[in-house]
Parts: sequence; C-alpha cells; structure tokens
Amino acid sequence: MSSLDIYAISKELQGLIGYRVANIYRDSTEKYFLFRFKGKGPFKDPFLLIEPGIRLHLTEVKHPVPERPSDKIMGLRSHLKGAEVIGIRQVDFDRLVEIKLRGKQEYRVYVEIFGNRPNIVVVGNQNRVISALWYRKMRHRDVLPGKEFELPPSRGKSILDMNYEEITQILSAEEVEDEEIVRTLARKAGGGGDLMEELLARANISKKTKNKEISNEEINRILQSTMDIKKDLLELKPSIALDSNEKPLSFHPIDFKSISGEIRYFESFSHVLDFYYMNISPIVSVGLKQHDQKKKKLLKVLEAQKQTLEGFKKKKKLYKDLGDNIFLQLNDIDELLSSIVIARKKNIAWPVIQNKLEIAKEQGIHSAKILEEICPERGTIRINLNSEIIEVNFRKSATEIANEYYQRAKKAARKITPANEAILETERKINLLTKNLSEQKIVESITLKRRKRKWYEKYHWTNTRNKFLIIGGKDISSNEEIVKRRMKENDIFFHAELQGAPYTILIRDTSEKNVTDQDFADAALLAAVFSSGWKAGYGAIDVYYVPAKSASFSAPTGEYIPKGGIMIRGTRNYVRGVEMALAIGVQVDEFNAKVIYGSEENIRSRSPITVIIKPGSKSKGKIAKQINQIFIKKAVSPEKKAKIRAIDLNEFVQAIPHDSVISRVEYSKLEKKNN
Repeated sequence: MSSLDIYAISKELQGLIGYRVANIYRDSTEKYFLFRFKGKGPFKDPFLLIEPGIRLHLTEVKHPVPERPSDKIMGLRSHLKGAEVIGIRQVDFDRLVEIKLRGKQEYRVYVEIFGNRPNIVVVGNQNRVISALWYRKMRHRDVLPGKEFELPPSRGKSILDMNYEEITQILSAEEVEDEEIVRTLARKAGGGGDLMEELLARANISKKTKNKEISNEEINRILQSTMDIKKDLLELKPSIALDSNEKPLSFHPIDFKSISGEIRYFESFSHVLDFYYMNISPIVSVGLKQHDQKKKKLLKVLEAQKQTLEGFKKKKKLYKDLGDNIFLQLNDIDELLSSIVIARKKNIAWPVIQNKLEIAKEQGIHSAKILEEICPERGTIRINLNSEIIEVNFRKSATEIANEYYQRAKKAARKITPANEAILETERKINLLTKNLSEQKIVESITLKRRKRKWYEKYHWTNTRNKFLIIGGKDISSNEEIVKRRMKENDIFFHAELQGAPYTILIRDTSEKNVTDQDFADAALLAAVFSSGWKAGYGAIDVYYVPAKSASFSAPTGEYIPKGGIMIRGTRNYVRGVEMALAIGVQVDEFNAKVIYGSEENIRSRSPITVIIKPGSKSKGKIAKQINQIFIKKAVSPEKKAKIRAIDLNEFVQAIPHDSVISRVEYSKLEKKNN
C-alpha cells in the first residue's frame, strides 16, 4: 500500500471510532494480525487485518488462526482487549498508521507499512513502549521495552501539500536537472511512484521528461493535478484494474487516469484490498503442510517396511539354500565334524588339529577341503558351501545344522505375510491421505468469508415455502420488540396455545401477497417448536393466528396486561396438531454456508441434507455437535465440507429449541447417490 492508499484507508477506518477491541489473533503463518471489534456503527462485527509492511484494512475473509495464541498475542490481549478506539490517523502522509485506544490506560498502536522488518508497536503511558513485533536498536532511534518511543524520521512533505515554489525548487536543483521528472518526484516528494505517475498523467506530462525541460506552465499543471486529487479524495471511488483474465493488476482509492484496461469498482476500499490480496496471495492454512508431513512420514515407513519384507524373502531363500547345500555335502561335513570331536576327546591341541587338517586339505581329502577356519574360543568352525561361508558348532551333526537352517527359513517365511499386510495398511493410509491431501488443496483454494448476519437473525426465524419471512421472539423483551417495532398492519400474528411461547409474526410487505396454507403451516411450526411445549416433551400442539391489528399491548379500561402479555381481539384461527418436529439444513453459497431450519418440506427443498429433530434428552450443545458432524461427513465435495466446517457451532445451537433427539436424516437425490 502506498501513502495515498494509507490516506484513503485511514479515512475509511474512521468508522471504527467508538468500537471496542473484542479480541486479537495472529494467523497460523504469523504473517498478519487480526483485531476483532464490537460496537455500534457502520461496520457489523468488523475484523481489522494488519500485515506489517504490506497492508491494513477491514476484511470479510475467514483467515485461519491457531487454537492456542502465542505469548505475544496473549500479551497484546491483556492490554488492548476491551479498549475503545478513540482515533485513527496517518502519520505525516507516510506509510505509518497510529491507532489510539482507551482502556486500562491510553494506548497508541503504530503500524508500519514500510521497511524490511516492518513493525507493530504498542505505546502506553509516558510514551513508553509496551510491546512490539520487533525490538531493536537503529541508527536514528531504538524500539525497546519500557523505553520512550520515537517516530521514524519523516520522509518529507507530501507533494499534495506543496506549493508552486516548493515543487519548482525540487525540480530545478542542479544535481537532478538531467534526471527524469517521475524519478525525482518519487524520491524527493512524499507520496510514492504511483502517485507521481498519476499526477504527471493528469498534467499531460511524459514521466520520462527531463527536469530541465519542465516549463513553468507545466509546473502549474502539476499543481492543479494535486488539487484535483485532493478533491477526489474527499469522496473515494475504490477500484481494481484487471487483466484480460480478470486477474487484479493494481488497486486505487480514486480514479487513476494513468491506468488503462478493465476497471472494477467496489463499495469500499477495504473490499478492494480484500479482493486484491485474496487473488494474488491466497490464504494457506497449516492443514496442507500437516498433510504433506504426514505423507512424507508414511512414505518413509513404507520404504522401511518394503526393505524389511525384502530382507525376510532373502533370508528365507538363503537359509533354505544353505540347508539344501548341507544335505548335498552331508557326509563330508559329518566326517569333518567327527574328526574334530574325536581329536578333542583325545586332548589333541588345537594347533595340532589345525595342522593335520591343512595337510589333509593339501592331499585333496573332500571333508578337509570345505574347512575355512577353526574358532576354538567360540567352539565353532567356518566351512565353505559353494562359496557361501557359514559358522557352525562342531559338536553338532550335519543333519542338526541343516535342520537349524530350515527352521530359520520357516521363521523368515512366517514373517513375510504380516510384513505384506503391514505394507498394504501403510499403502491404504497413504492413498487415504493422498485423497485427503487433494481435498485439502481444493479447500486451500476456497475463499471463505465471514457471513454478514441479517437483522432478523437476532430472533428465531425462517422463511416459508413461498418466501415469506417469519420471526419469533427469544424472550420477553424480544417478544415485545417484535410486536411493537417489527409488526406492521399487513402481518399475521401467531402464538402457540399454551403459556411460554414466542410471539411469532409472518411478515407481509403488502396485503396483495396471498398467504397459502403452506405458509400458515410453516409459521405455526416456528411458533410451536420454540414454545415451552418442546421442553415439556409434547408430541403436537395447537397454534392460533390473527391479523396484526388484532394483537395489542393495550388493555381495555379497568383491565391490566402483565409484562410480556398481549391482548388478542376478534376471532382466532387455528392450525391444529402442529407436530413437534423441526428440520435443520445448511445452505451453501459462493463464499460461506449458513444454518437454516423450519418445516421438513421447506428445508428439504433448500438443503441437500436435512436433519429432523424432536423433543428428547440430549442437550442443545451435544445435538448441535452431532448435527454439525453429519453435515461435514455427508457433504459430497471438499468445497462444501470446508464451508460447513467454517460455520459457527452457535448457529446450530440457536436452531435447536431445547433438549432434543435426532429423529432421522434425509438426503436429496444427489446426496443419496453419494452417501
């Protein structure tokens, strides 16, 4: 981001003033910080993304963060969590932003969007450094804990604030007279190269023009261009320049005359920056790396298992061949062994035995020719069987030795089958991991955005099969709010025929829209399932409905309506025997997914998987986790899985009336085929 971009985003972020820091995170790759805010204003639960040296803007993209925050993040939270934003400004038209907060003390957070080691510094009382991304000593200043904080040296006055004489002085200096004007302005006037190119384009001056060739009239045109840009900055017009493949090339907070090609405009500069960085620098979570590391480990295990299997096969063949060779030379081996044993019984010394056997070997005696070496200290001899030298106990017979080798061959053979099975299991794990890795790569390519909640999601809500919105209260105050603030004369009021039920209204924009029996049934269901009847375990209850004008909080003279009560006038219409069964589904769109609920017929038409719940004994939290896992497990594609995983579990919890049980799960045709 350039100085001009920082100016624009600082202006846009003024809407954060009055918000409080709800939490602070750092992503898994430690590239950027995320500040979550709460408050009333132009932004709904905003997240401020800060990537030092690169960017700073509000983001709707879901960025992965580790489950356990680092010590640095915990330190930041201890100071800044709950603090109120009281000011945001760009420092000296530089790529430096100051965020002022008031909490346990007054804090200033300085964000550097420049340098090789850009910093985030938190400064507290007496201008002392509390925390920083980097602590270091520099030529012009130090950033050290507890030390007084100094701003980096100013990069000079912005060209947007220069007058005619100041611009002339820069361009007429003797040392730059043969330099291109764009280079001189970019180096000596604050604002950056892009801004200088835009100024020159608006002034109709080639950026390669030498400074000595610039006329007074052209300087006046540059000055006029600065005034035009300042005027444009009063009302931002954020945009992105795209190439022929609709890939972003550059972003700008106002119209840039120096940019050609397709231009796409956005609602805010934060939206521009979100889109740009989302496309040029896709989010990568630690999931892919973990999958890759697991696969490498399994491949090493597989290689070791194959080597072990090959070893068993070689041993099996070797030991069997040795046993066979022993039997082929059985008489010679027995004769050699017997002669040694007899000699030892006669107490003949080993050197003498060795000498006699050497003489026998020279005489061509077969039993002596197979001897390689006598090892008295081990009670063994080494014999040569068809160039394979083995060491044997001379006190054993040749048959016993052959049988030992056959036993070794059998033992090695018995290990071959388990080794093969182990290899197959490891290969199965690798294949599964490869599949998961492919899914993970797909997941990594998906951009997930934080879903913007609609106003009606603060209540119980659903849509009827004919797209009417239904809302129901969650407590006494929201019941009252629905009837007093939300209900209009064309709406229809619903209420379960028992104490402890939400005020429920079917919203009609106009009386000309016909409400069908299906719509009445859908609205009655919402009124029924979120009533006390669910907690009581009822199988079905009756629900009545009246026009909005028949429901009132004002009692006739001399009568009293208790808090939370309502007066119904006129005839009540009934939907009888509303079954206490609620369908829960998930609706997936381009960037995210949301939980929907209502009648089974309604949800099945909008969700590929539908979970039907009834009153039961399991808590809302446990049922919510079960339902969440059903949707994740049964989703037909990695994309859907990723979006469903991103749903806040609380969305499932809010869809469940009270303790429940899962009655059954229904699938669309496509989902049935895949499940």
